[in-house]
Amino acid sequence: MKKSAINLLRAAEVNLLNSFKGIRPEEVDKRTQPEFNSVSWIVGHCFVHFHMVLCLTCQDTRLFSKEVMHYFRYGTTKEEIESAKPPFSFEELVDEYLDVSRLGFSYLESLDDDAYPEVLFSEINETLEESLQRIALHYLGHAGQIVLIRRALGNPGPTFVGGLQEADYNRMLDAWNSWWSESKKTFRN
Repeated sequence: MKKSAINLLRAAEVNLLNSFKGIRPEEVDKRTQPEFNSVSWIVGHCFVHFHMVLCLTCQDTRLFSKEVMHYFRYGTTKEEIESAKPPFSFEELVDEYLDVSRLGFSYLESLDDDAYPEVLFSEINETLEESLQRIALHYLGHAGQIVLIRRALGNPGPTFVGGLQEADYNRMLDAWNSWWSESKKTFRN
C-alpha cells in the first residue's frame, strides 16, 4: 500500500512538473481565456494542496503562509488574484515547492504501511492513502490544463503521462531538474 501510494504521487508530481518544462517566462502569467487561470496560478494551486495535506495536516508544519494559501486556494476569485501581487516569482514558487515536496515525501517514506489506511480527514472519512490519490488526480488534471494552455500560447509541452515506473520517473525528473537548473533564473520578476 505505502509503495504504490508514494509511486502514484511521484508519477503525478513529475507529470505536473514536466507539463511546464520548456515554458517561456512571458507565458507563465498569461490567461488564454478570461475564465481560465494562468500556468503560474495553477502550479501554485497544486503546490498549496500538497502542502496543506502533507505538511500542514500531517506534520503540523507550515511552509506556505496563510496569505499564499489563500491566493492559490480553490474559490479565490479572479478579481482577488488580479488585484493582488503574486506572492512569489515563478522561480521562488517552484523552488519553495521543491522544499515542500522533499518534506512531504520524506514524511511519507518514514511511515509504516499501517498509517496509510488511517483516516486523515474525519469530516469526509478520507484516509491518508485516499488523500494521496486525490492529490495525484488533482495534479494530473491540472497538468492536462497546462498542456492545453501551452498549446493555445503556441508553445506546446509534453502531452504523454509517463513516469509510472521508478526508472521512468527518475529519468523524467532528472531531465526536468536539468531544465529547471538552467532556466529558473529567467523566471525572476
